[in-house]
Amino acid sequence: MSTTSPTFAEAEFRKASKSNPNRECVRVARRDGWVELRDDKTEFGSAEDHRLVFTAAEFDAVQERYRATGDVSGTRLEIVPRGGLFVFRSAAPGPDGDRVELVFDRDEVDAFFDGVLKHEFDAAAFAVA
Repeated sequence: MSTTSPTFAEAEFRKASKSNPNRECVRVARRDGWVELRDDKTEFGSAEDHRLVFTAAEFDAVQERYRATGDVSGTRLEIVPRGGLFVFRSAAPGPDGDRVELVFDRDEVDAFFDGVLKHEFDAAAFAVA
């Protein structure tokens, strides 16, 4: 695994099968030991297209924790309720001290975690093209 996340192409991001077909969901890309999450309500590659970046091991720990307990506490992913929405952010600031936040509604969060439960974001799912 390299020490920096690869540059992911738009086609590498996928959403959970339960997600809204009208582009309102959490998108996940996974390659070379890295995972990125993005909000597809933002235009891909735009200045607002912020990403949460995890190592594959960190993201797998998020998934394993959720499958075992129904929450992600104690992992690198924090989910914070805010005004009826949910903020996804890394539990630790990035190397430049910034803290990227992605905001999703209940349906988007539910679809994402349905995909986690169905193993749609596991390494094996990405290995099958």
